[in-house]
Amino acid sequence: MMKACAEEAVRLAAADHGMALDYTPESIPLLETVLSARTPIPQEEHEEATRIWGAYYGEIFRHKFPADWIMAVYPGQLNSGRADTGTELAMPALDVAGSHIYPLLKIFRRLTIGPSEDLAAFYAKVSAALEARQK
Repeated sequence: MMKACAEEAVRLAAADHGMALDYTPESIPLLETVLSARTPIPQEEHEEATRIWGAYYGEIFRHKFPADWIMAVYPGQLNSGRADTGTELAMPALDVAGSHIYPLLKIFRRLTIGPSEDLAAFYAKVSAALEARQK
C-alpha cells in the first residue's frame, strides 16, 4: 500500500508541478517545492496528503536503508496519560534494523507547521544516526 501511495506522489508531482521525483535524497528539495505549492491543505485533505507524500518521503529512506513498512504507535503516544489507552493510534512507520522512523508524521508536521519542518535536515540527521548504528 505505501509503495502505491509513493507512486501516486511521483505521478502527482509530475502531472501537477512538472517535478520528477526519483526516490533519491537529492529529490527532497523538489518534494519541498511541491509541498509548498500545495499548501495550505484543507483540513479534510490532511490524512490523504500525509499518506501520499509521507509514503514518498519514506521510500527515500527505503532506497538507502533496508527497511520494512510496519504499523507502530509513535513513542510520544505511549504512556501519554490518557485514561483510555485504547485510543493510542498506530501509523505507518519504517523499521530499519529495529529503529523506527515516522515519515508520515514528519510530512504531517511539514504540511501543518510549514517549511521550518525541514525535510532535508531531518533526512540528513536520521541517515547519519542510522549509518552510525551500522558501524
